[in-house]
Amino acid sequence: MNEKNFLTQKAAQKIFEEATTMGLGSTFHVIISFHLKNKFNKNPCEMLVENPKSFYDGLKEVLGEGADAVLILIGTYLITKYNMNYNAEEFAKLFTRDRQPAEQKLIEIFQKAVKQE
Repeated sequence: MNEKNFLTQKAAQKIFEEATTMGLGSTFHVIISFHLKNKFNKNPCEMLVENPKSFYDGLKEVLGEGADAVLILIGTYLITKYNMNYNAEEFAKLFTRDRQPAEQKLIEIFQKAVKQE
């Protein structure tokens, strides 16, 4: 993994942790991370960056319809903290679209957050 991908994954992990902890509590974050790690057999934030559709499918398997709400929560957090130019629903839809364009857009979003840190 090159440094740029490593930083992107670390940004995704930080954003996922902060958004879920602030929005739903630290217990929720720990529980959902545990279940996703068991499902993917790796850090769930690696999957979030490498394969957003699989991340979404795993999140949906664990949370049901709550998966969309969690993605909207993360999108809202990104918009608020990093002044991103899109809406939370657009962010959530990236996880269900064609793989290549969606992955690239998510990487751009997380890299923009890295640059602001």
